[in-house]
Amino acid sequence: MATNLPEISRPIFKPRELRTRDNTQWYVEAEWPDGTIDEIGQFNSISEAWDWMARQSQAWLAERGN
Repeated sequence: MATNLPEISRPIFKPRELRTRDNTQWYVEAEWPDGTIDEIGQFNSISEAWDWMARQSQAWLAERGN
């Protein structure tokens, strides 16, 4: 029985926190199937990062031709 799964050509998006001594920022990490990671944007809160993923990630993928 073959269990070949189709290859996924889109990344997994995850919000990531970046803390400095004086500030906390958020960005979105796009992890591609080959392990490549793109860091996207600078957001003031995790909710802004989630909002970007929900509303703008598809347009970002389309711009990249994926």
